[in-house]
Formats: sequence, C-alpha cells, structure tokens
Amino acid sequence: MKLTTLFITLLLIACTSKEDIVPTTITGKWAPTYITQTRQADGTFDTWHRINTFAPLPVYEFTSDGRFLKDGKSGASCCLSGSRYNISGNSITFTETLNCPNVDCKPCLNWKVDAIKGDTLILDECFTRNKYTRLK
Repeated sequence: MKLTTLFITLLLIACTSKEDIVPTTITGKWAPTYITQTRQADGTFDTWHRINTFAPLPVYEFTSDGRFLKDGKSGASCCLSGSRYNISGNSITFTETLNCPNVDCKPCLNWKVDAIKGDTLILDECFTRNKYTRLK
C-alpha cells in the first residue's frame, strides 16, 4: 500500500512540476542572443553554440492581444510563423500565415517554450532551440 501511495505521489509531482506558460509571461520584446542548438536526426539537440551571421536576427514581440511581431512588423512568414499566436501549456501555435504557393517547405507553426527564467527565454522553433533575452 505504501509503495502504491509513493508511486502515485511521484507521478503527480512529475505531471505538475513544469509550469504552463501564461500569455503574460511571454508578453514583451525578446532579443536574440545568437546562442543556439540544432536538432539532430535522432530528435536530440547538439551542444549550445554561438552563431555568426551577417544579417541581424529579428527581435520577437509577443503582444498582450495575441499579435506576433518580428522587428515591429507582422511575424507572418512562409512556413515558419504567423502574425497571431495562441498559447496552450508551453506550446505556441501560430495563425494568420502567409500564403506562399511557390515555396516548398516543411511548415513549422507550432513552437515550444522550453523555459522562461528571469529575462531569458528558450524557444524550440522546430529545427533549432534558441535563447532570447527580454528587452526592457
């Protein structure tokens, strides 16, 4: 009986230990840190590394009314995001996407919030996991 009670208690703790992301937690502007991980063929991520790019990565903004912006403009892009978002648990689902009939890509309209700790946001954007910092 004690073993069953212990098992159920551990199961409940495991199921409730990860907090859901509420929209007010993610609301605001998030600047890229250029620190990323790439998803491997087996689904795991490689080690964190800094990327170098000639073009700056956009600042993401999640507004309180459900809009998603990149550098202050609509976040809608072919295959990767939409101009509106919804959050359920730690999943972000995008809507109002661009219609791109000449683009052949694997859609990525569901992102995962891996963590929000202080001013750091870690997003699983389907193929990569990226770190962002909150702009004040």
